[in-house]
Amino acid sequence: MRIALAQMEVVPGRPKKNLETMLEMIEQAKEQKADLVVFPEMCLGGYVVGDKWLDEDFCRDLMSYHEDILKASQGIAIAYGNIFADRTVHQRVEDNSWHPNKDGRVRKYNAVSVVQNGKPVERAKETKILPQGVQPKTLLPNYRYFDDERYFFSLEDAAKDAGVSLEDLLQPFLIEVQGKKVPIGFEICEDLWCEDYRKNGKPLNPAKMLIENGAELVINLSASPWNVGKGKERDRRVKFLKQESGKDFKPFLYVNCVSVQNNGKNIISFDGGSTAYNVDGLPVKFAHDSFQQELLIVDDADFAKPPQEREELPKIAQKYDAIIQGIRSVKDTLGLPEHPRYVVGLSGGIDSAVVAALLVQAVGRDKVLAVNMPTRYNSDKTKQTAALVAERLGIAYEVIPIEDLVRLHEEVLERYDLDGSGGQLSELNQENIQAKIRGTSILSNIAAKYHALFTNNGNKLETALGYATLYGDVGGAIAPIGDLTKTEVVEMARYLNEKIFHDAVIPEILLPDALFRFRDDQIQPTAELKDNQIDPMKFGYHDALLEAATDYKKKTPEDVLQWYLDGTLEEKLGISTSLMERWGIDDPKVFVQDIEWFYSTTQRNVFKRIQAPPIIITSKSAYGFDIRESMLPWEPTRAYGMLKQKVLAMANTDQNLKL
Repeated sequence: MRIALAQMEVVPGRPKKNLETMLEMIEQAKEQKADLVVFPEMCLGGYVVGDKWLDEDFCRDLMSYHEDILKASQGIAIAYGNIFADRTVHQRVEDNSWHPNKDGRVRKYNAVSVVQNGKPVERAKETKILPQGVQPKTLLPNYRYFDDERYFFSLEDAAKDAGVSLEDLLQPFLIEVQGKKVPIGFEICEDLWCEDYRKNGKPLNPAKMLIENGAELVINLSASPWNVGKGKERDRRVKFLKQESGKDFKPFLYVNCVSVQNNGKNIISFDGGSTAYNVDGLPVKFAHDSFQQELLIVDDADFAKPPQEREELPKIAQKYDAIIQGIRSVKDTLGLPEHPRYVVGLSGGIDSAVVAALLVQAVGRDKVLAVNMPTRYNSDKTKQTAALVAERLGIAYEVIPIEDLVRLHEEVLERYDLDGSGGQLSELNQENIQAKIRGTSILSNIAAKYHALFTNNGNKLETALGYATLYGDVGGAIAPIGDLTKTEVVEMARYLNEKIFHDAVIPEILLPDALFRFRDDQIQPTAELKDNQIDPMKFGYHDALLEAATDYKKKTPEDVLQWYLDGTLEEKLGISTSLMERWGIDDPKVFVQDIEWFYSTTQRNVFKRIQAPPIIITSKSAYGFDIRESMLPWEPTRAYGMLKQKVLAMANTDQNLKL
């Protein structure tokens, strides 16, 4: 049997475009003499489309493309992922009762449709409970930004409603190959990640059930987002399936989309990673490149080949690819014929320099406009560095001084006294006026003038701590580095210089040493909103603390205190003792004060994150809609209070020893 895995680029909300891609790949599969071509989950409309799944006309339109797929299936079997709104279940089961979705609406399946020679493919064991040629997803993810249970009815739900076993409904489809009918099992995305779904004390494993029902091959159709190390994570999941089925395990195929989709607050990359696995659950054939459309042909002979080692790029290189794909997706998100132009506030700091460099790589230097907006607080060093970055990148650059605008705003605001208190602008007010002029008055209006978008240049640490001004630098259409910590921004700068541009487009004056120290002739991170201002973060340490706090399995302040007591903080956070000493957190009192500042400041600034622009995801837990936050005060737990006292007692012990 010859199977084509269609690792296609899926553009969400553009079914006509996606159909064109599918038809082209179907023809390529026929030319390659494939018996079956398999497309990813939700390949017609996209997967992450939010409440569009509640739009009945949208769902009806997506289902109408089934006729086009049927016509294209002459001489080949096709399996593809799409919505199926089941409006006739009551007729099939002949009970005339209402069989709704859990939300009371029409029952909708996230499903795979299987067709061949212009008609649905029959199952090994047919059932009236499910539509012909349609297999619903069994396991519905409901974590991170996944909301399947909000919209869809699972195969397990269907089994419960019908009073039958799930095994009865997990039947292979009979694909005709050279006059024989070959039983092929189809599952969808999360069905592979079944280890954590439990029933009767065991994993609820669709692949195992399909194999027990006679499947000679199992194929998973996915819309599975990228994260660092995702390929090896998938390999581990297939190994688990092998362990579950033992000697009965069958070859396993995995096809995933390449695309960028969004939920309004996060921009999510899908890397492909389509793979063929042998009966030992080991990979024997890979799609060539991540994030690239490809038709991967798999023959029976491939399953007998020696297993292959999966090679993955370094972490920062993977994150670079995801950011580039995220920026490039804006064109399709807005339905534009070409990439839009971008306006970057180029401050002379490392964050804006990295954003500008990423934009140049993603859309070209002719699409990037850079603006430096100095006041009296901006040093010659930062102004010269901004100009140097623009020159090395070859982008349009202009200096627009805003000192006069700042003074005018201050004069107007000081002139009026709304409550009669005689109140004056504080130093913080004066700082924020500068940021608001830059973001709202200058960048947003320049972007409008040139039919462009302006970027948000904040990193993840600034986003967490609210070190940004609403309607100032909390603005823009996209946050390219909003999921990179400051440590990662520095890594990205070095990667851009060494591997992408092969030139110091990010000047050495911006790059610290391993302990985040800067020489006198370098530029320390600073907002330059007042004299001698230096960013208040403990870079390196706070970055590691943030990664722990926002990890998929989030670590709490209590965890961090316990690590400190156990003497394992460096190991758990992946930092050095030298870095702890550099920031003084080897002192228990300083450590506790800093922990409370960090967590309380992070919680206090939820309101800013709610209003922030979409962030390109590069971690397993990103601000936006991946991390869902409520605006609440930070209140330490009782356990925190007890651990805090133990840590502070360490300080007293140290003092007594010194005496």
